[in-house]
This record gives sequence, structure tokens and C-alpha cells, in this order.
Amino acid sequence: MADNCPTCMALDMLLRSRGVEPGMAETIAYSRPSRKADKVVKTKVKRGATKASRKLGKALKEVNKKARKKNGDFKKGFSQARVMRDAHKLARRMR
Repeated sequence: MADNCPTCMALDMLLRSRGVEPGMAETIAYSRPSRKADKVVKTKVKRGATKASRKLGKALKEVNKKARKKNGDFKKGFSQARVMRDAHKLARRMR
């Protein structure tokens, strides 16, 4: 530890009061990892859709069918904002 740093000096005094020599501090702070990195298995968390999100999905399909042309463009007067607004309104009515 640096001698001129006030934090390091305070830490050094604290360690000495606990009976730990300054040279031993590096070995105390080190600990082996609890698990080896190659044994960690990542699992994907699967969550089911909520009732509200299923209804919103149905409502979006209905509104999109009404709002789009055959080539996928919006009909006159429709935008993504209006589609979402109408879908939320329809989903609230489904409840």
C-alpha cells in the first residue's frame, strides 16, 4: 500500500489492529472462484405470456388486418400509432 495516501494509512492501521501484517493483506483478499467457469451452464428462462399480452396480440392482428393493404402498406388514415391505439382499446374491450 502507498504510504502517503490517507485511506491506505487508515486501512494499514486497521489491519495492524486486527493482527494482520501489511504483507499478508494481498493473500487474505484473494479467494478462489466458487465454481469453475467451464462448468457454468447457462439456461434460458422461459416465461409464459400473460393474459393481457395474449389479448393485445389478438387485438393487434385484428387491427392490422383492418389497417393494411394487400402489399403491406397502411391504408389512408392509418399509422403505427393509430394501430397501437386501436389495439389497446380493443384489448380493453375484450376483458
